Amino acid sequence: MDRRTARQVPLAFKLRERFTLDHFLVGENAELLASVCQPVGGFYCAWVWGRRGAGKSHLLQAVSHEIGGAFVPATEIPTVDGYEVFDRVLIDDIHAWIGDQPAEEALMRLYNNRLDRGLVLVATARKPPTRLCFALPDLASRLRSAACFEIAPPSDEDAGAVLRRIAQDRGFELDASVVSFLLRRTGRDLSDLLNLLETIDVASLSAQRRVTVPFVKQVLNL
Repeated sequence: MDRRTARQVPLAFKLRERFTLDHFLVGENAELLASVCQPVGGFYCAWVWGRRGAGKSHLLQAVSHEIGGAFVPATEIPTVDGYEVFDRVLIDDIHAWIGDQPAEEALMRLYNNRLDRGLVLVATARKPPTRLCFALPDLASRLRSAACFEIAPPSDEDAGAVLRRIAQDRGFELDASVVSFLLRRTGRDLSDLLNLLETIDVASLSAQRRVTVPFVKQVLNL
């Protein structure tokens, strides 16, 4: 059986525990946040785009976890078939399916399902839909008419505040020098920062050491 037709039952993907709305760096994204969090009360389609690490995956996982809906990472499965049973479908990295005709046909079915039943579809990508090459002109037309938002990357101040809050949640403190050092090393990709914080926390507990810049450099082999 073809792998594209074999997987009709929607999969549930694990959500990162700390990808919550409280930890989402809102900054200039207040309109975007309100848009994707609105209650399901009629057809709505939105396209959110931006660079890697801007918070796209975090946003969709937070919405799925706290408000509801199916979080669907397009890079991990070949088609969206089966997810029409959800009121809100949140597709991460939808660009992985654009240009693939069978995948786009499944997207078209899902889009029409949302339209007919008055439900919600939100997708993220690294580019706006006008800059992608679709296999199906009809799908291109529909998705290019969606509400389109460029997600604004967080400021260093916002990223630092979230870092300190997450560190406090884990039971340790980050002073300004450590926050500044981590931001210089990773940029403002919250996923990378969370992974680093977990590594630093485990090492700190094991060594019974305070988290300082020299200790962080030692842990990260810098």
